[in-house]
Order: sequence, then C-alpha cells, then structure tokens
Amino acid sequence: MPPAQYGPWRSCRIGGGGYVQNVVPCPSNPKRFYAYVDVGGTVRSDDGGRTWTMLHGHLPARLSNYEVRGLTVDPRDANKVLIATGSQWSAPEGIYASDDAGRTWRKTLTAQFAGNGEDRWTGFLLTRSSRNPNIVVVASEGTGVYKSVDDGKTWRALGMTGLHLTDLRFDRTNPRRLWLCARPLRGWMGGKMTTLVGGFYRSEDGGVTWKKVLDNSPSEILQDPKEANRIYGIVENRVQISDDGGASWRDGSDGLPARAAGETGNSESSFQALAAGPDFVLTASTKGTFYRMPSGGTHWQRIERQGLTELYYGHPWFGAGTGRFGQALGSITVDPHDSARWFFTDWFSIYRTEDAGRHWSLSDDGLETTVIHTITQDPSDPGRVHLGMADNGYFLSENGGVRFALGQGISNNVKCISVCPSLPARVYAVGPRTWEWEANQVFVSIDAGRTWTRSPMTGLPDMTQHHCNTIAADPRDPYTVYLAVSQSVGPTSGGVYKSTDGGKSWTWMGDGLPAGQAFFTHDIWVVGREIAAAPDGALVAISRDHGQVFRWDAANNRWAAVSLALHGGPNDLAAGRTGFFLAVGGDGVYRSADGGRIWAKVWSGDASHLAVDVAHPDRVAAGTSDGVILSRDAGRTWTPLNRSLPYRIGNTVAFAGDRLLAGSGGSGAFWMPLTPTGAKVVIARTR
Repeated sequence: MPPAQYGPWRSCRIGGGGYVQNVVPCPSNPKRFYAYVDVGGTVRSDDGGRTWTMLHGHLPARLSNYEVRGLTVDPRDANKVLIATGSQWSAPEGIYASDDAGRTWRKTLTAQFAGNGEDRWTGFLLTRSSRNPNIVVVASEGTGVYKSVDDGKTWRALGMTGLHLTDLRFDRTNPRRLWLCARPLRGWMGGKMTTLVGGFYRSEDGGVTWKKVLDNSPSEILQDPKEANRIYGIVENRVQISDDGGASWRDGSDGLPARAAGETGNSESSFQALAAGPDFVLTASTKGTFYRMPSGGTHWQRIERQGLTELYYGHPWFGAGTGRFGQALGSITVDPHDSARWFFTDWFSIYRTEDAGRHWSLSDDGLETTVIHTITQDPSDPGRVHLGMADNGYFLSENGGVRFALGQGISNNVKCISVCPSLPARVYAVGPRTWEWEANQVFVSIDAGRTWTRSPMTGLPDMTQHHCNTIAADPRDPYTVYLAVSQSVGPTSGGVYKSTDGGKSWTWMGDGLPAGQAFFTHDIWVVGREIAAAPDGALVAISRDHGQVFRWDAANNRWAAVSLALHGGPNDLAAGRTGFFLAVGGDGVYRSADGGRIWAKVWSGDASHLAVDVAHPDRVAAGTSDGVILSRDAGRTWTPLNRSLPYRIGNTVAFAGDRLLAGSGGSGAFWMPLTPTGAKVVIARTR
C-alpha cells in the first residue's frame, strides 16, 4: 500500500496513534469515519476505519488548529463537518466548518477550546439535535455555550461562561432538553492561569436557561438507547446511573471490578468511557477490558478478549506486546450501521473490532500522531535516517525515511541525535534516564543506531538537577563530542562540556559564558540544537532563553560573546561543511561565514529549526511558522517548498540523499523527493 501523500509530501510510516479523542461515524456513509486528536489534528477514513488521511493541512497554520476538542458530522451529508480547535496556551481559536470532507475549511465562531487540555478524553463538546440536525450546540472552555440553528454557519452565545466543560448531550426524545457536564479546573487558559468551576446542569428550553442539578458532575454521560430517563455517568472513574433524567444518582458498577484501597491511575477498576448500541451499553477499564450491559439492565458482563492483531501497514506494530492495548482508554464508538463493529481510542492508537469485542485489531494506518524532537541524516548513506520523538524514543529508518522501526536500549524521549561524518556508525543521542519528558542521559551507538549503551556520565554534575538537550559530535573526530548542560554556568554546574573518549567522561569548558546564569534551556520542548561544531574546529553556542550567541575563541581557550540579536531568541543552530554557520529565531535566518563572528540576515520570518545537508553542503532547509524553506546556495537565498504539508509549523528537518524530511509536533514525519532520484527506492547499506 502506498504511503499517504499530500502534494509532494509522503507520510513516513512510524506507527504512533497518539491520544485520539473520538472516532465519529457518518450516518449517511457507512464507510466514512472522522477522528480528532489532542495534538494531531483531524483525520478521515473512507474505508471503514482501516486507513486514515490527515485533514488539518487545509486549516490556517497555527498550533492551536492542530489541537482539536470536538467534531460533529451532518447526519444527512458525510461531507459536512464541524470541528472545534484551540489550545489552552494561546488566544481562542474556535469552530471551523467544511462542506467537502475537510478539503477546505472556513471559520464560523471564535471561542476557547483546549484540545490538549485536562479531561480531553471525556465526552463530546459539539452535539446536534436528533430531531433537527441544523441545530448544533457547542460547549467551549471557559467562554461558554453557543448555539447554531443553521448547521454551524452562525452562532448565538447562551452564557454558562467560567466553566470547564467536559460533555454536552441532547435528549434524543426531547429536543429542548440538554445536559451539560463541567469539572473544576485550575490551569492555563488563553495563556494565563485561570480558575474554572464545575457542576452538572440541565436545560429544558434548548439551552436558553440552565439549572444546576449537582455540584459534583459526571465527567461524561450516556443516555440509555431505549429507556430515555436512564442516564449513565462516569464519576471519579466509576459508573453511576440515574433513572430520573439526572436528578438523582446511584452506584452502577455491579459486575465491574471493585476499586482497591489507595488505587490511582490506570487500572482494571478505573473507567472513563461509555457508549451505546441499539439495545446495549458499553464501558471499559483504562486497561482495555470491556463490559457490556443490556439496555435498562443492572449487571455488567465482562467481554473476554479472544484475539488481538497489532499490525501497522501489514507489519508488526512497534508497540505490539508491550501492554499498550487500551492504556488510558478514552472513548468508545459503536458503528450505527453495524452494532458488532466498535472502535476505541487511547494514548497510543485506535483499535477496531468486527465481532463485538472478541477480537481486536490496530487501526492506525495513516494516523501518525507523534511528536518529533529531531531527525538526523547519515551523511554516508541516503537510506539511513535517525529520528527521536516524545513518548516513544528512538527510531531508525533504513529505507530513506519511508518507514521507521523502534530502536533498542534507549529511553522514551530522544531529544537530539548527532552523527560524525568521519565515522557515521558512531551515533550520539540524549534523552531521559527514566521515563520522563526531559533529557539528562547520553546514549551511544557504535552500530549506526541498531543498539545503544548509556554513558557513565563521568565528570558531569548531578544530572537529576541538570538537563542536556543538545549533543554535538566534532566533524573531525568521532570520539570528541560536546554537550549543553542546563542550569547556572559554573565548573560543577551548567555550561558546555567536552568528551574526547566517545562520551564516557566529560570536562567543563564553559569559561566566558555568563557565570551564574542559566545559559542553556532546561525544558525539553521546542528548543533546537544549542551547540554546533564546524569542520574547521569552530564552535558556536546559543541561548534561546536569553537571546545570546557565543563563539569559541580557541586562541584564548574561552567563549566570546557575539553581537547577534534574534527576535524571539535563537532557537536552532547548524554548521555547514564549507565553514558557515546558520541560526534561526523569531525574525529570520542568520548566516555567518567567519566562524560565528559576524552574522547577516538571509531570510525574514519566523523560523525554528535547521538542517545542513552534509552530503551536499550547499543544500540547507529550515522549518518556519508556515512550511519548510530550502536553500541550494549554502543559505544565501531561500525558496518556500510546497505547503501541502499537513503540519507545517516549526518542522524539524533533515536530508536523506535527494530527499528532505520534515518532523512535526503532532503528525509524525514526512518526506519529499528533491530530484527524480529522490523518488526512487533506496535501501541502507549493510554495515
């Protein structure tokens, strides 16, 4: 099967499904499904949920549009879809409408949503009246409830501001009744710390007025498919039942595992999802165990799973057999056309069953919801590409980026990877010592990334208190490597460290950097490489947090400050084989041809990541705020590449032969051929 293609860009096959929040069927088309993801945008399937195509590349290129918190399809037309996008870290985004299955979008409402926020795995925030599909109601994050009577074209505010809303449902038998769930929250919203309140509310007049029914609301609810007054709810990860439309509640966990004393987190007794078929209801634990109860019943019956197939594009999935099945299960969908076909979503994937839960199969082909920290080329072999990502660690491609396989002996996050051109089988990487979102451990491979060992970290400070987001191999000597260590600069603290024995032991070389100042970034997110080493021995270091650039003064054996002020701080740094340096920041790309002393702006705009093609030294790429740009003259002039890239903000970039790869913050990685040769099959050489 060919990879999903977006203009000239092909989706790399990695296999991470991310936290898909819901799978949404189309009543008018049994083969079409939509799904939406916390950081990976909106996707569509036209083959019954087996393969997926990304739709968010047609939205304005803003990070908040890749964070989706709601989706609803017009039951009369599978091409008409509404989505709710937004991030708690940015200004309100809102509702986008499409009449052509996500090929084009138009904005119809500005409101705050938090696609990657707290409780994003809970119910639906966009809901339609079952009696009149033109009536749509949406619950936003803090900015209230809105109603449309023309299928999302225009909206009217209904109040209910200041709430952290988690679910919104129409009564299918009473079009004027709605239920609204809200949970208390103290957190970031619209870029500032905000307190939002909770409660369980009911409206009897189509949302014009609301009555608070309970202080402690369910996180989500489900109306029984036959008994309209019966409602199921998830309260503190347990099931409760109301038989009077939500006025009063009782325990509804008969047949479910009892919660052990002190038990927290994902477990067989923790529940956060509900769904209904024509005459039954479903729930499942956050370990993937399903339970079924007949409509109006009193006892849950466990469904014994008999089989599990975890293939990704026909090959074993990298997460197969690791216990990821159902991990933090967040939503369940029953296909309205086939009550034996169900979907569920979790932290890592979508799963599908065709026989009512007895056999399950992975359904991730084309989804690719992973956050890429770095991509690094093997300068001697166009078939070999190294990739580091959040949550899953290190991946290796041996076919030029078409497909990546999970590496062995390395941690869950790999922030930076460096290869020395003189010995490309020797690869360095940094990531966490344990499963965390931080980088404080050096890893070394001597077989081109197939296996890894941990550096003893001799000579470094206490790395539980310090982080190292950048590692840079010396282009001349594969056993000389530089490390950027966070926290205040000092001989036993932060600054630049150097190893001359392949990363085993380290010596501080921070003289000249601002003493007592936290020069290098401590947080693993966003920042690119902070040190670059040129083939002639020149070194440059940047501080994103303080907007500073320093070059290594070899004559005086110390760092010297450079006059270069980038708006938004320098974010990434690269050295060319012919002796030039490039740096990017919020106002453009800067170039130095004299070892980092003097810099000139060569491109204006917001740029974030860089790659110099070691095999073709005049070829350079950069990720910007709206796509990737390319230079064929060592960074002097630039050309924007095709903007069909689905996720085109702040892309990490790398070359592989005559291919260019672009990593994303939530949609995996992509590659495109730069020449006709780049489109041909390539296989890594055997070492």
